[in-house]
Amino acid sequence: MKKILSRKNLWIALFVFLLITFIAGYLYEATLSRNAILADEGNPITINEVKYNYTVESEGEYTIVVDSSAGSSMLNREALLRSFDGNARLFFYDRPGYGMTEGESKTPKLLAEDLHFMFRKFGWKGKFILIGEEYGSLVMQEFMNRYPEEIAGAIMINPLGTSLGTEAVEKYADRKITPLFSRRVLGTFGIPRLLNNTELVDFFDEVRLESAEEKSFYTNLWLSKEHIDTVEEELLMMTTLDPIEVQPGLLGESPLYLITSNKNLMNFSQEVYLDYSSNAQTFIVSDSVADTILERPQDIASAINGMIQKIDRLEILRKQRN
Repeated sequence: MKKILSRKNLWIALFVFLLITFIAGYLYEATLSRNAILADEGNPITINEVKYNYTVESEGEYTIVVDSSAGSSMLNREALLRSFDGNARLFFYDRPGYGMTEGESKTPKLLAEDLHFMFRKFGWKGKFILIGEEYGSLVMQEFMNRYPEEIAGAIMINPLGTSLGTEAVEKYADRKITPLFSRRVLGTFGIPRLLNNTELVDFFDEVRLESAEEKSFYTNLWLSKEHIDTVEEELLMMTTLDPIEVQPGLLGESPLYLITSNKNLMNFSQEVYLDYSSNAQTFIVSDSVADTILERPQDIASAINGMIQKIDRLEILRKQRN
């Protein structure tokens, strides 16, 4: 018994126990992480060496192109679809690094060009209503600057394009990146996920979703290393890109809505986006809202319906003038 319980054997037993624990944690992490990342399977299309995953919902005269903030997921799409019942086709896609999309990361400019080529392959000819939030606003602004003749309207949510490379964006990105480090390191062996899923800790207690299943999906996704890596890569890219210029009058009288908070309006001088159109409006949400499409989908749906009605009226007036 003394030989069995010797110090050497105890150290060996401890080492084996820790090794088994770490391996089990790693497998637990890898399994749940992959399940969360690959949950949103849509349709594949390869454009310029990237295999994009996309979905098209509903039907209508206009095509609404939705591009969300860094870290968005199928939850954003589902939240918007629950709130929107208008007459339009909604297009969602995963940027490289998210969901089922496979390929190297691209700048917002290259993503906009890929989307344009993708829509050409679909046979879609204009009448696009662009919705871009945060990082997604960069892609939509690049699309708008390059193909203005195809744009029927645009909804810019917390746009950051004109502030790229500034100290304000660097602070914004740093604030979002800081909590990701510990989750990534400890997450290698599933420690944060285990603590959260056993309800010992709620890492996302401030997030309000419609059901426990959605909250579980959100948590598991945001504790996944691959997802965290992509979010951090996009946020860091925002600190290195050159500003995207607003081209005054580019949209003519096609409507543009700016949806933001008072804090972001001040920090990023977002009123300049109103110069795109002679028919522009600003809508303010609470400073506490971090992801408007996910947290306030009813506001976005209402904005879309109002914009479609406005575009229809403008079309009638154009025909009468001609």
